[in-house]
Amino acid sequence: MYKAIKLLKRHYYGNIALLAVVFLLILFRVIPLFTDGQAINVTAERYVIMISIIAIPVSLRFFARRLKKSPRPLETPAATHIYISASFLRLYTISGVTLMHIILFGIFRNMNFFWFTVVLFIVFLFCKPSYEELESLTVIPEEQKPAETSEEQKPVETPEEQQDLHEEEEK
Repeated sequence: MYKAIKLLKRHYYGNIALLAVVFLLILFRVIPLFTDGQAINVTAERYVIMISIIAIPVSLRFFARRLKKSPRPLETPAATHIYISASFLRLYTISGVTLMHIILFGIFRNMNFFWFTVVLFIVFLFCKPSYEELESLTVIPEEQKPAETSEEQKPVETPEEQQDLHEEEEK
């Protein structure tokens, strides 16, 4: 499990670093896609923004639902496989949308694409792989555990209380 988290963290930090470098290079016009900003059709801009607004919660929700719907407890290899595939799908979906906004910002110099890129970098904070999430797939959740009562938790009945209970049962 540690190797899986290490792999996911390498992808996570490498992906963010690569996107941030590309964004900064385009922002400071080190990589000029066009010398001056092109005009974008308002309809196309709305569709791009709509794609982003849909893709962000869908990818986050898919990840959460995939982990929640997995049967518990899972063997470690199966849990690792499910967690890695769901994490990669979430990470690269959001990365694709971020890269789309970075490139569109470089082409059109539209500030909507700039601000969506900033928001998407903030969304990455919620996508960090965690060992606790992966480990939770290998244990039974608290709400599914059978209620266990130990001798210490059972109330101690005195002989008089036992007699009263016996009398009530006879009635």
